[in-house]
Amino acid sequence: MSLQISDMRKLYACLLSLIFCVPAVAERVDSLRISLLTAAPGSQAYELFGHTGIRVRNGHNDIVFHYGVFDFNAPYFFYRFTKGETDYSIGAAGYRDFVYSYVLRGSTVYEQELRLSSGEARQLLDTLLLNMEPDRRIYRYNFLFDNCATRPRDKIEHCLSGEIRYNTADTTRATFRELIHRHTRNHPWLTFGIDLALGAPLDRPATLREQMFLPSIYRQCAEEARIVESDGTVRPFTGETYTYDGVQGALEASSPTLLTPTVVFTLLFVITIVFSIAEYRRGRHIRAPDYVIFGLYGLFGCVLFFLIFISIHPATSPNYSALWCHPLLWVIAACEAFAPRKRITTQLMSALLLVSLATIIAMPFLPQTFHPAFVPLALIPAVRSIAWLKIEQKNGRL
Repeated sequence: MSLQISDMRKLYACLLSLIFCVPAVAERVDSLRISLLTAAPGSQAYELFGHTGIRVRNGHNDIVFHYGVFDFNAPYFFYRFTKGETDYSIGAAGYRDFVYSYVLRGSTVYEQELRLSSGEARQLLDTLLLNMEPDRRIYRYNFLFDNCATRPRDKIEHCLSGEIRYNTADTTRATFRELIHRHTRNHPWLTFGIDLALGAPLDRPATLREQMFLPSIYRQCAEEARIVESDGTVRPFTGETYTYDGVQGALEASSPTLLTPTVVFTLLFVITIVFSIAEYRRGRHIRAPDYVIFGLYGLFGCVLFFLIFISIHPATSPNYSALWCHPLLWVIAACEAFAPRKRITTQLMSALLLVSLATIIAMPFLPQTFHPAFVPLALIPAVRSIAWLKIEQKNGRL
């Protein structure tokens, strides 16, 4: 949903052209025209949700303001992103450059003229120019509640003389997770990662206004919106709509894969069962697979615990996936390695079995939607604990 600017010189060029165009804009306020631009999703992960921009034109000056600009090369970008300290900024680009960049990648761009008065248009421009100042450009981005679609909406609404009313008649009460899945359904591993990282808050039904975090939904809502003035007069929020079709074949179609997370982890679950049966027949523990399994689970459990207890993202806590994927599995792996015949190891294996089975049983009743792949993933540690306990029993140590 955000737009990456890899070459900052382009941004500076746009800012210079914007500065030089301001006097002309001030002289011809009545000719100031504002449009809402919505770009359809692209093929990259950060493009899957589309993008929103505000087009401001006055004579020969034609600038697009858009929020959600980020730089992968910023210091500690991925750590700060994971923690929720996502400092993004407003950007400016020439109209043609903005539209062509999306059209050429294969994304359709929709332009909706806004029915603003000259005073509203001028106030919106002043607000955008104020946001472009160096000490005001950076803001704390939030994927669900303060992103590239909600920021333009809020800025536009703030400048209206009347109250904007959206059509709520056909509002579907979809959850945030369902809305996100609509855009990631052709990317099964991305969907899996989102479902693992984001917890129960994502399964709350989103209000119509909250659903506008998706640019496509905000565009549809804007099309049907009305502005009600203090004297009771009503005017449409948008006027003419123009469509600029993306270049056919430019988008990289995601080829369907049979190796979805559910398939892969179900196969690993079956392999774990077969291996555990063979291990039981030998009557002795083979601990190396447990080091790998519990080590990886513990590693991803650390990431989950970081997201739950340290990150300030609004949808990472609580996350009930931590019941089956947690750092305590490292403790079990350590006990297997250094105290295989101690009672503590057997006790931990018994506790792991109970927690794993209880989690599987509780999944349908917890206030969180779990990815289907989580079921075999939660059962793999249970199978390994059963194998350990049965071998201990077979050897008379239980």
